[in-house]
Amino acid sequence: MEETEKQTEKSKGNFWSKANEASEIGFMSLFTNLPFILFLIGLGVIHIANAHLAENYVRDIAKKEKQVQQLRWDYLFTSSEMMKQSKQSSVAGLVEEYGIKPLRIPPNIVEE
Repeated sequence: MEETEKQTEKSKGNFWSKANEASEIGFMSLFTNLPFILFLIGLGVIHIANAHLAENYVRDIAKKEKQVQQLRWDYLFTSSEMMKQSKQSSVAGLVEEYGIKPLRIPPNIVEE
């Protein structure tokens, strides 16, 4: 039993010394790869900003589509009202207030 306990103690010490060496190696490799890591971080920031702008563009397009649809409805309503008001019967009713009446007989043609 004593031998196994000694071996586990040695292996524990050996483990921590190896872990310390590995962390030093990892720390050094972090500095050697720092430009690449910063590049990846920059790409991530650009990707997030691009996604944010795309969402804003989609919202703006949806708002503009709603505005166009509303304006189209307004145009159709106004044009139908103008059609109703430009009928001969509607125009005759509007000008009767001024004393103008529609002709009952066809106009005379004056020849030279």
